[in-house]
Amino acid sequence: MHPIIYDVAISLDGFISGVSGDISKFAPEGPVVDDYLKRLETYKTAIMGRNTYEFGYDFGLKPGQNPYPHMRTVVFSDTLELPEQAEISVLRSPTPEAILSLARNASGPCIFAEVAISQGGCWTTD
Repeated sequence: MHPIIYDVAISLDGFISGVSGDISKFAPEGPVVDDYLKRLETYKTAIMGRNTYEFGYDFGLKPGQNPYPHMRTVVFSDTLELPEQAEISVLRSPTPEAILSLARNASGPCIFAEVAISQGGCWTTD
């Protein structure tokens, strides 16, 4: 079974963004960004909630488009509607067993790109 790793940017004051989702203070380049991009290459499955997925719409992501084309992407949502030819999967009402199944069936480590699940660090699945 592969780990599900919570890998997220965070500011010194413990927040992921400013007021109203402002991310203008995030570094667009540099060693931290380079390190993050290298880590992204190692993940095989991206798991996220609807709000995290739809956040990409503000930056050109289209409904159903995979924000991480080199990974399988699964969005947890009971309400997300996607086009028939979506490049991502939606898991409605995920159970702990369904989440563990994602880790068991992944071809490598999973990134949990969600802000409301953990206090950070690594959530292992064993």
